[in-house]
Amino acid sequence: MEKEKDWGLKRERDRDGDGDDVQGLIPALEKVFPCAEHRFCLRHIHENMKQKFRGKAYKDMLWKLATSSTVEYFEMNMEELKKFNADAQLWLSEIPPKHWSKSHFSGRAISDVLLNNMCEVFNSRILDGRDKPIINMLEYIRETLMRRIVNVIAVQDKWDKLLTPNADKMFETIKEKASKCTVKWNGENHYQVAGPSSPMTPQFVVDLGRRTCTCRKWEITGMPCKHAVAAIWEKDLDPPEAYVHPIYTLEMWKKVYKFKVYPVNGPCLWPKSIVPTTLIAPKYHRPIGRPKKARKKSTFELEEVTKGGRLSKKGTIKTCQKCKLPGHNSRTCTGPKPVQQS
Repeated sequence: MEKEKDWGLKRERDRDGDGDDVQGLIPALEKVFPCAEHRFCLRHIHENMKQKFRGKAYKDMLWKLATSSTVEYFEMNMEELKKFNADAQLWLSEIPPKHWSKSHFSGRAISDVLLNNMCEVFNSRILDGRDKPIINMLEYIRETLMRRIVNVIAVQDKWDKLLTPNADKMFETIKEKASKCTVKWNGENHYQVAGPSSPMTPQFVVDLGRRTCTCRKWEITGMPCKHAVAAIWEKDLDPPEAYVHPIYTLEMWKKVYKFKVYPVNGPCLWPKSIVPTTLIAPKYHRPIGRPKKARKKSTFELEEVTKGGRLSKKGTIKTCQKCKLPGHNSRTCTGPKPVQQS
């Protein structure tokens, strides 16, 4: 019993910020992994928020708060939400911002991810194997990982830049924004950087020695922000890519995928188990209807798909019944009607 308490797994109901009921899971993680950051998925927070406060305005304000990189901007946006709806601000303030807002992230994780997309992507990849027996499911996951590693290595062999493809694309966008900033140097490692000339343009202080910027984006992501890039250009130092955290480099990417998943013989060549216990398949009652694999959508997600009692066609590709080409319908078709062969 004492061991169970030490691990924080006592049977008490707790509710985390994204609305999932857990049995003391968060206290357990905080005790076992005290240095790990525990973040809540912003999409799930928004799903819970829509139960009381619905509308695009609330969603935009929530994302504005979550993407605020400094505490000052976070508090300013909180005041804006309070003026818009005090009850919504009170409801959101009950969720500790260190779990969902960039302004309160410590920067140790070198990541500003706000959603649970990484798990969702993996879950979608193993969708076809989840309903298989346990051994078949594990074999499906193993083979999927084998293909994944091989495909990534093929991309790595063709890439010759310092940063990974995604990181390089992100950094090019940052450099484009940095070209519009103005820089003032203090003679040492500090720079005062502001965006395009405007009376309301915020300005920040960059310390190249400590590799920090008061906007905190460099500290949170490990990638120099536009202010830092502008300061690097001003001093005419090494290329800005040299200041990016090593986790974004091609070398580190290759280290991640250097471990391989090895092939396995077929079941007929597997060694026989010496365990005397015989496992019996559990009783299974097959329910009526086709088995469902897709995730059950919430009521609010279904409402977004079906508006006005009709199924939304958002995301679907129309096919013209006249010319049989995609992208339009027969009413807007300007092409000739195909001649039917006799």
